[in-house]
Amino acid sequence: MKKIVLLCTVLLTTGCLAVQAADETSDTTNFEWPRSYDYMPEGATLVFSATKDWRHDSGIAGAAAFWSRESDENGSGIFITENTGVFTEANLEKFSVIVMNSATGDILTPDQQSAIERFVESGGGMIAQHAMGDSSLAATWPWWETQLGTEFVSHPADPQFQIADVVTLAPTHPVMDGIGAKFSHMDEWYTFTGPVAGDVVVLAGLDESTYSPVNKVYGVEDLRMGPEPEDHPIIWAKCPGQGKMIYSALGHKTDAYDNMAHQTVLRNAMAWVRTEGEAGCP
Repeated sequence: MKKIVLLCTVLLTTGCLAVQAADETSDTTNFEWPRSYDYMPEGATLVFSATKDWRHDSGIAGAAAFWSRESDENGSGIFITENTGVFTEANLEKFSVIVMNSATGDILTPDQQSAIERFVESGGGMIAQHAMGDSSLAATWPWWETQLGTEFVSHPADPQFQIADVVTLAPTHPVMDGIGAKFSHMDEWYTFTGPVAGDVVVLAGLDESTYSPVNKVYGVEDLRMGPEPEDHPIIWAKCPGQGKMIYSALGHKTDAYDNMAHQTVLRNAMAWVRTEGEAGCP
């Protein structure tokens, strides 16, 4: 039995925070909107976090809480779900932005993938967070593999979580507005195979001298991508079709969303992917 939780604050002005949690045997072909759908403002945000590979419970919860607070403050409306049945062309008409909140694994059918692709390329926005970059979803979704533009290798272990400097590489881009030259942040730091392919604006990179890019516990030990922040992309932007997309590797744990600079990047990202026109595109 699916469970629907409705957290309604100011129903007629901001709509409801609708949270739809899928149970272990969820039939994603049987998607039903909660009653709050009728009151959800147009142009709402869809936050999706289903997983069949690694699951970042703490980070998923932290991101959901952050986007929920943002919705409360700006009245934009939000729907949070793990039910892949939400991804049809008709269902997505209510939304302006999809947040892929550390979704992992082979979770989407080809039709659901196509619905997301059409949504973005026809002018919708996407914000992809943390584990969306671990390549487990890209392995079964060619479009997302192209948008990601690189391949996940691993992350440090022992210590897994470290403070590092995130260095601004595109200081005039709207997403980096107010960030300054760099900010320090505690997280699990992803390493990728190399530069991001395709038409891309790399917004920020890691200064590898400020943390230990090593994993002596398992897998690849030396996780260095290069001596300069430009060598180690960590946040980037693309503009598929008429839409806008941000990927950020930040956000493994809930406390990643306590960092004020990270919050600013996310708020800026949400504002930018909602804009029309080519400003900020590669």
